[in-house]
Amino acid sequence: MVGIVDEALDKGGEDRLQIEQYTTALVKFIRLTDTPMTIGIQGEWGSGKTSLLNQIWYNLEVANDEDASVGNYKQIWINSWESSLLSKPEEALIKIINQIINELITSDTDKSRAESLKNGVKTVLSGALRIGSSIAMGAAGQQVAEELISSNSNTIRELRESLSDLVTDIRSRDSNPYEKIIIYVDDLDRIEPAEAVKILELLKNIFNIRHCVFILAIDYQVVVKGLKDKFGDQTPENEWEFRAFFDKIIQLPFTMPMSDYNIGHYVIQLLKDISFYSGEEELEDDIIRNIVELTIGGNPRSIKRLINSLALIKIFLDNAEDQEGGESLSDKHLATTLFAMVCIQIAYPDVYDLLRNEPNYQAWNDELANKITQKKEEDDKTFTENLEKVKTLEEFDDKWEQALFRICYVKPRLRKSVTKISRLLTVIKEVVPEKNLTSLIKKAINDTAVTSIAIEESPNVRPPKGSYKPHFVDGLEGWFDRWHDDHERSEGMSDEHKEYFRHIINNIKTEFGAKDFSEEPNAKLHIKYAGAITIYCSKRKIAGFGADFKRNKVILWHNLLKSPAHNNFPIILNGKEFHHQRLFEITDVEERLSQGSIGYIEWQGLDIDPENPLTIEEIKFLIKSAIDVREKLLDQAIIYKDAAEQLSNFQNKRKDSKAFRDAVTYLQEKYIGKKIEINL
Repeated sequence: MVGIVDEALDKGGEDRLQIEQYTTALVKFIRLTDTPMTIGIQGEWGSGKTSLLNQIWYNLEVANDEDASVGNYKQIWINSWESSLLSKPEEALIKIINQIINELITSDTDKSRAESLKNGVKTVLSGALRIGSSIAMGAAGQQVAEELISSNSNTIRELRESLSDLVTDIRSRDSNPYEKIIIYVDDLDRIEPAEAVKILELLKNIFNIRHCVFILAIDYQVVVKGLKDKFGDQTPENEWEFRAFFDKIIQLPFTMPMSDYNIGHYVIQLLKDISFYSGEEELEDDIIRNIVELTIGGNPRSIKRLINSLALIKIFLDNAEDQEGGESLSDKHLATTLFAMVCIQIAYPDVYDLLRNEPNYQAWNDELANKITQKKEEDDKTFTENLEKVKTLEEFDDKWEQALFRICYVKPRLRKSVTKISRLLTVIKEVVPEKNLTSLIKKAINDTAVTSIAIEESPNVRPPKGSYKPHFVDGLEGWFDRWHDDHERSEGMSDEHKEYFRHIINNIKTEFGAKDFSEEPNAKLHIKYAGAITIYCSKRKIAGFGADFKRNKVILWHNLLKSPAHNNFPIILNGKEFHHQRLFEITDVEERLSQGSIGYIEWQGLDIDPENPLTIEEIKFLIKSAIDVREKLLDQAIIYKDAAEQLSNFQNKRKDSKAFRDAVTYLQEKYIGKKIEINL
């Protein structure tokens, strides 16, 4: 699995938040309660209300199948947000009532009786049914709705009585008796607050029906916002008015138990879903829970977004040219630090940016704080007094923590969270060995920069490695300097290596008129110097040169577009054997199994033997071949889009189909096919 879809837990799905005891209690209450009953499932947006409703539904369905002694339950699911789309609240009410009526009537297993019931529904009920077809008629539908809900008539009372009669009739039928009718009203908090309150006010008129349990999923704060025009802004003085409105509708309030969510377990399971960490030592639930609670909090929707950020970062790590299979995330301390940095990135982007520039946070001091804040915190007359107070607290008894307090003080949002931030950095310090802490933070910041939206970049500052943004330097000599900075562990690029690159670049410039991009950015053939030396033709990459430090030695390499002139296969040039830039293999046709990646299918690579480097004649041939691909043979060239389509056919088409057979042939030929020998 790659990403986590932001959807509610399926009915009967695994309860990773481990709140089954609450689900069980609610189900028991619903089964035993007298009616009518209205239950309000309260919680902020994304807290898991729909997931809880799904689990209640599932448990009652199981009860239907397994425990006849407690009776049968007819369950009806209402998505109030869908009913409210392009509708006035009155129209939304009629849509909801219409759905309830139709599901009640059509639930009868005796089809002839169900048809008879539909035809015999009272006049008011027929009006509600009629609205289903009228509602799309704009003004006409609205008029019908307003007539039905008119405050100067007894329509609502009659409608409620008709619904009550219908429920009683259905319960008593031998053809399909029900002990209770359970009606779920979901997604009220997706509706604009004022409209949601109006729908609630209308719905409360039908909640008082015997044998019915209504279960509403709603955020109390939506009600507060929706009542603003009626009661004004919420204050301690008028809080009772908001609560009284809610209490008139809800007989049993239930608040999502977010404080009891097993966040550590939940996040660890999601991390396993995306194969985030591959180490032998288990990540610690308590540490993960602490980090989450001190940053993004326990909202499941926020956690899913966090996991998706981590999934994307993991993909970049796996696919980056300087990584070999993402092995860096087999280290427990790095994985924990990286996880913490993404949490900080989401919750406290300013702190993330500070760590990017000053990763050794235990060395933070007043000098650094003053440089960042320009002592603006001291403009607050109460600052000195507040600082002296917090110095007595465990969270701020070190110099670095006091510097953090100063830095956060000038930003109200950070000031409110500064204690959490201090605790968070202390947690990281306690679980990561001190000698590795700064280096791990540096690496984690690099690796997580790809999902950051808060980094302030200067044109003169190199972007973090993990951001995957190219950092161009001027000319070949600047590239040599950058290479040494990037490979501190190596003994450096030898003079022979440098002379080899100079010889190649000078000849490409002489033979093909190539220009450095920094000198002539509009040149048809130009050269850019970043992580590698890249040759562009008409602004499209055609070839590259570079050097890596692997296995304690410098490896020179060259990559090149595969050419239709060579059947889009790698070439063997004067005995120098190019290889696929990425390896891919079908391992089992019958089981549709494969390994490796189809990425970079259009590219071939060569590790250069220092004892047998490319000659000038060979370089000229290779560059000319690549230019021809872009200028003359592009319509015949192999491209990733075609390979991706063939891989999809291999994975999804019927095995006896031509598309499947062609996909197998294509993938096997393009990756395992012969190489073309060329001798100059």
